[in-house]
Amino acid sequence: MPIEVINLNHSYKEGTPFEQQVLFDINISINDGEFIGIIGPTRAGKTTLAQHFNALHIPRRGKVIIDGFDTTDKQTDLVSIRHQVGYVFQNPDYQLFAPTVGEDIAFGPVNQKLPAEKIKERVQEAMTQVGLDYNTLLNRDVFALSGGQKRRAAIAGVLACRPKVLVLDDVTAGLDPRGREEILNVIGELHHREKITIIFISNSMDEAASLAERIIVINQGKVIMDDATRKVFARFEELNSIGLELPEAMVLIEKLRLAGFNLPTGVLNVNEALNSIIKVLLEMEAHK
Repeated sequence: MPIEVINLNHSYKEGTPFEQQVLFDINISINDGEFIGIIGPTRAGKTTLAQHFNALHIPRRGKVIIDGFDTTDKQTDLVSIRHQVGYVFQNPDYQLFAPTVGEDIAFGPVNQKLPAEKIKERVQEAMTQVGLDYNTLLNRDVFALSGGQKRRAAIAGVLACRPKVLVLDDVTAGLDPRGREEILNVIGELHHREKITIIFISNSMDEAASLAERIIVINQGKVIMDDATRKVFARFEELNSIGLELPEAMVLIEKLRLAGFNLPTGVLNVNEALNSIIKVLLEMEAHK
């Protein structure tokens, strides 16, 4: 389900003395099955852009074409688009509202007017996909869940509609390290297993570097980089200049390189860093 953004501009409070333009001439194409990270400083326009992908925002200037359908066209079925491009908000409390986990996850399939057996199947499948135990948590009060479980339930509610694209808006924000790792594992597994397109908005360079295959960098409402992840992070001086920190693994490797260790450039995550360090230590040991 390709998404094409053409000359997109967006302003809040448009036509008033308080008008503020937040997106400027955005042009990007997203292909089926991609895992894209969208990064940038706070208030760069990341969320505003992403909310155009499932028609939460409708362009006034420019176009967003989703699977061939123009979201500005009055004939376009926006409800269908929102089922096919699922959006998970940063704060799950904005998304969860039903009394129980099962009812909340079932909301989308119910609105799709699926038969009862199919709805049950979708709920069970979605809960399994995100690692929520069906028998234990189906009837649990959604607001009695932990922070990590709420994020999983919010993702499951979107997955129950079987979207072709999943937009995740900084879904690990506020979680402890264990909860963050669990959510990241769920996301990685979803992409690997289901082959759906994932658009991952994050303020964490480590998360973006470890998950995304392609990175779009936004600053002051403009796309300033759009390339393979390794190529984007190779431009570390430019990233630093707009206030983005490098992934911690990359920082560690660069410090070791400056200290004289023969380590490769472009290391992005902990696993790559660990393997590189072990290789160098073994080579050093062999030459003693």
